[in-house]
Amino acid sequence: MSLSATKVRRSVAVLALTVAAAALTACGATASSSSPAAGAAPNADRAAAATGVSSSVNLDSCSKPTRTIKHDLGTTTITGNPTRVVALEYSFVDALVAVGMSPIGVADDNQPKRIIPALRDKVGAYKSVGLRATPNIQVITALKPDLIVADSGRHKAIYAQLSKIAPTIAYASLNGNYQQVLDSEMSTAIALNKCDEMKQRLAEHGKLMAGYKAEAPADENRKALFVRASDKGFTGFPPKAYTPGVLSAIGIGSALPDSGTDASVSLTLETLVATKPDIMFIAANDGPTLRDTWAKSPLWKQLPAVANNASYDVDPNEWSRSRGLIASEVVAQEAVKLLYGK
Repeated sequence: MSLSATKVRRSVAVLALTVAAAALTACGATASSSSPAAGAAPNADRAAAATGVSSSVNLDSCSKPTRTIKHDLGTTTITGNPTRVVALEYSFVDALVAVGMSPIGVADDNQPKRIIPALRDKVGAYKSVGLRATPNIQVITALKPDLIVADSGRHKAIYAQLSKIAPTIAYASLNGNYQQVLDSEMSTAIALNKCDEMKQRLAEHGKLMAGYKAEAPADENRKALFVRASDKGFTGFPPKAYTPGVLSAIGIGSALPDSGTDASVSLTLETLVATKPDIMFIAANDGPTLRDTWAKSPLWKQLPAVANNASYDVDPNEWSRSRGLIASEVVAQEAVKLLYGK
């Protein structure tokens, strides 16, 4: 599901411009909203009605009784208003909450505390359907859902099975980038017949992100590295990945090059030193990690982020696993607070 470096660079640039000008996105729009104003030219206000989403998102299906949803694994036709929804990734839980809904089932890895606080109180009671990587088909069937939202990478092999249970749409979450998150949230809202609610929420999101970006000093040119640390690995995420995309949207560039097709890269201490991150955000697993071993090395102390006290521990659920609209706002807010005390 990875995009090419060129496409990702273009996507991030367009997103940054969109966020910075959230209040002005109506200017020059060429596609249609579901209900254009009287006398307006056809397709005049589509972009203003869905701040930040790509032109490939089929907003023309909004509010129609029967909607054909294009997703990563094909197209799915949905009639009416789904209410019994199973979400197989945390980002899809995020999408439901964003439009005022709650899932009846969630693949939560049997760890409900992985649902971040910003979502937890709004999710309400649900049935765990097991692991995100291998959700329990029998439990999902028993819930009698009328919509399933799946990860197009993780659940490709069981997509046919899921589709026999209920209409199923699938988007990149595990390896999705920030732009794909915005697009999948809007597409999910179209499936739910909740277009207006998501358009409003995306407009609010654009204003929030523009506000966080405004907190950065005009001369901010430091480069940040987001990593996941475990006992066996130190994994960095390039600009095309979700979290660096969120940071880019608020004016914080990536220390890793915008090249290659991998959604993540395994780092050695030597390659980390060569990367020279000015800032590090480290989402560490519980228990000892490779970072603890490296911290004893003189090489670790050579890292600009370490030497300048700009290395920060962050929550892996909020910064890595959730990957949703609301989660991205949590990441942006915390980054601004850690870096600028605001």
